[in-house]
Amino acid sequence: MPWQETCVMNLKISLISDWLSGKFTKVMLSQKYMISRPTVDKWLGRYHASGPAGLYDQSKKPKHSPNATPEWMQTRIVEVRQRYSHWGPKKIKDYLALKEPAHQWPADSTVGDILKRHNLVKPRKQKKRVSVYPGHLTPSEYPCQVWNVDFKGDAKLGNGQRCYPLTLSDDFSRYLLCCQGQTSTAQQPVRQCFEVAFREFGLPEVIKSDNGVPFASRAIGGLSQLSMWFVQLGIVPERIDKGKPTQNARHERLHKTLKEGSMSPPRYSMTAQQKAFDLFRYEYNELRSHEALERKTPAAVFRSSKVAYPGCFKLIEYDLDMVVRKVRQNGEIKWKGNLIYAGAILAGEAIGLKAINEGYWAIYYSFLHIGYLNEKNMRVESIQ
Repeated sequence: MPWQETCVMNLKISLISDWLSGKFTKVMLSQKYMISRPTVDKWLGRYHASGPAGLYDQSKKPKHSPNATPEWMQTRIVEVRQRYSHWGPKKIKDYLALKEPAHQWPADSTVGDILKRHNLVKPRKQKKRVSVYPGHLTPSEYPCQVWNVDFKGDAKLGNGQRCYPLTLSDDFSRYLLCCQGQTSTAQQPVRQCFEVAFREFGLPEVIKSDNGVPFASRAIGGLSQLSMWFVQLGIVPERIDKGKPTQNARHERLHKTLKEGSMSPPRYSMTAQQKAFDLFRYEYNELRSHEALERKTPAAVFRSSKVAYPGCFKLIEYDLDMVVRKVRQNGEIKWKGNLIYAGAILAGEAIGLKAINEGYWAIYYSFLHIGYLNEKNMRVESIQ
């Protein structure tokens, strides 16, 4: 029977005092303090063996633990954590199993306990969950179906130069195709990075981006010179809704890992920062496992596209049920005797118009629907 709710140590001292007085038997003590006879024997025995110190509760931890993780294993786990400070227990275990497969490494939970004992685990901030956006974006079902692209903001390097990290990843495998430090968000250097990726990995079906420069603009359909180039290559340029970064959550999570792994703190020069990016890309693709990939690395899942980069593109053609107009250099098209402004970005390009109903036409640039032509006011209307 347990002690009554009061100071347990005071009760133990009182019990010992009553016993030493010689006025109480063990049965009487058991009845007075409402504890079992074996409990009386236990505390009397501890007092006789160790004096007052024996009345304190003793640790229940076993003196010997045959299943304890060896010290050298704990040291290796700590070493990996210190090298890759942003890795958790699962990734550390997968890394050690990959590099040292001859050993039986402890469970994920044990690795986590070891990290906690060495004060290597930061308390996680509680964040409100964001519901999944039910958009029309293409879900990735295999490698090179959807690529994600974005800039990881910008950072000031040690020499004062601004660095804009351009990242390009395969949505299905999480494979980091490109991680290149840029001096700005200009279109031409970004296109050069894409050309390198296209030559190495082939063409994806879809490229998903946000609404920033150079991926989009305020022109009709959100077209930019870069997205028009994608269309010319047969790639669908998809854009997440404004203010909805969760629609590109995988790439946003990559950016968090990139910042922790190669930009904290930013390096002194662009050359040094690019070396850090290159090392991060190798570790991210080849060494870092992903739970969503059944704890495989991106490199183990990624496959190059079967569509090779042609280097140039074919002329855009339209179906026979479309009316084709070439956009003049001032951005206008001629329609039923009227000059209608379609957009300067389309200067010199051919667009297709498909009748929807009387006086209303859908405007296409190749296969991409970019807007409408309303004959009532003879104006081009955006689909946004």
